[in-house]
Amino acid sequence: MAEIVYGAGTSHSPLLAAPPRLWAERADQDRSNPGLYDHTGVVRPYDELAAAAGDRFADRLSTEAWDRDWARCVAALDRLRADFARVAPDVVLVIGDDQRELFTASNQPAMAVSAAAEMTTGLLDDHDSEFLKEAAHSYLMDAEFTFTGHTELATDLVRGLTEEGFDVGWMASAPPGTGFGHAYGFPIHRFLAPDPVPVIPFMLNTYYPPNQPTPRRCFELGRALRVAAAASPVQARIAILASGGLSHFVVDEELDHRVLDAITSKDADALCALPTELLNSGSSEIRNWVTAAGAMDGRAVDWFEYVPIVRSPAGTGCGMGFLSWL
Repeated sequence: MAEIVYGAGTSHSPLLAAPPRLWAERADQDRSNPGLYDHTGVVRPYDELAAAAGDRFADRLSTEAWDRDWARCVAALDRLRADFARVAPDVVLVIGDDQRELFTASNQPAMAVSAAAEMTTGLLDDHDSEFLKEAAHSYLMDAEFTFTGHTELATDLVRGLTEEGFDVGWMASAPPGTGFGHAYGFPIHRFLAPDPVPVIPFMLNTYYPPNQPTPRRCFELGRALRVAAAASPVQARIAILASGGLSHFVVDEELDHRVLDAITSKDADALCALPTELLNSGSSEIRNWVTAAGAMDGRAVDWFEYVPIVRSPAGTGCGMGFLSWL
């Protein structure tokens, strides 16, 4: 039987892929971002958010503050890499989301599994930005990168999930001209390279209405993944990784603490009750964490780190989360 022996969660923000000296460039891009949701789940223009914040974030926008935040994030990423090396899983199941890298509105599954034996990342090469060039490199998207899947185990997971009442999209290959995105390239690069074990991409539609899974459905999915793995005759030790989150593109520390407190206290009801109106835009990736928490239900958290990085006077940025289950 296969067994989920380890679980982790990580943010994959481009702020983790490019050094602080370039963060101001990303902050400038926030000014035209149409997906800035406030703490009530309402879209607000950048200038309105900045006016409401006043000088609230002034002490968090200095070079010194950003360098401290960066150092804490790098230390947490290094610790996760060491955990993966210590556990030495046979396969990594990455719970991520697709942001129009593979799917479009013409085909938008609520959830899908790739069972391809080999997969490639997409390319982020249509820009001249130094910030995005750094991000593309760390996402394994500055050149086509090929990674190995696990067809047999992915097939068994889909069969098992179907038995558990989950209708899962099936991918034997990627649509022509597409490749997997940063939700998968970043953890492969940061935790598994240079010789990554097989990776099974599990894609949740966190971003795009109307078929985003609810937090309750995500938690139940995680539990069902554990059952499906145990039913497989494949002998494999699986690590499950939630890729993405926490709150962004406007940092919501209250929401992030709500999520982390529920995970660390093993409070399934609190995770299932997370308000969907707050899981918009980048914050929608919290669904990936809820899914991993379902798979690790009953297991204690070994450690976690939370670094809320604010990159503009409007409070834009990302609540960086890193977590490892025992």
